[in-house]
Amino acid sequence: MGQHRYAACPCGGGAGLRLIATVHVGGIATGILIQPYIDHAPKDGLPGAGLLIGRLERLVIFVLILTGQPQAIGFLIAAKSILRFEPSPNAGHNAKNEYVIIGTLASFGWALCSAWLTVALLEQLPDLGIPTISP
Repeated sequence: MGQHRYAACPCGGGAGLRLIATVHVGGIATGILIQPYIDHAPKDGLPGAGLLIGRLERLVIFVLILTGQPQAIGFLIAAKSILRFEPSPNAGHNAKNEYVIIGTLASFGWALCSAWLTVALLEQLPDLGIPTISP
């Protein structure tokens, strides 16, 4: 995907509603998915930090897709992986890490699907004749 004709305003054409759905509804959907594993949720972190991190990562993914920069999502995944890494005495099986991975993949998947759906819908809009701003 290259530069889009709506890249100068990622919240135009109804994309703002999709952004809200991506960030907030995505959190609800992810929460429902990981509910069966809640007993393995990390208890030693900041209260509400996981919710905020999820919202921020969905926001960043949404904006990256809408601005035609999906390759940058790889850096987000790498950064999150590095920050989450901690050597485990029972290497290979750590319920807390599995819980976080399930939540992360669900959150990323929701954001990607929502952003791509938004791109597909925005591409159906007529061209407004507004020139694209290049850096």
